[in-house]
Amino acid sequence: MAVVLLLQFDTDENCAERRVLIEDSGATLLEDEPRWPTFFQKLRATRPDAIVISCGKLPVHGREAARYINDGFNTRDIPVILTDVATGDVAKTKTSAPKSIVVERGGL
Repeated sequence: MAVVLLLQFDTDENCAERRVLIEDSGATLLEDEPRWPTFFQKLRATRPDAIVISCGKLPVHGREAARYINDGFNTRDIPVILTDVATGDVAKTKTSAPKSIVVERGGL
């Protein structure tokens, strides 16, 4: 069974929906907020198969977390999926985290 680390802020009104989408896929869900360095400590301790980062609340935190993960020596091979990226921020997000995959929430 795949292990997915979901990075999102609990104050985001869409938290529950993202959790359900990932859990319904059969994956084991781990969760944290995209705040440095706490998410990175959980990432190193658990080594998930994939990471989903919400850019719905404080998108700059999501982009920065994706960049850290994509550039890290021990984490650069973990797939990073960014979701809830505002339409006007897609180009900026792809520039900031070019190795990450940007998907709509329904595409999770």
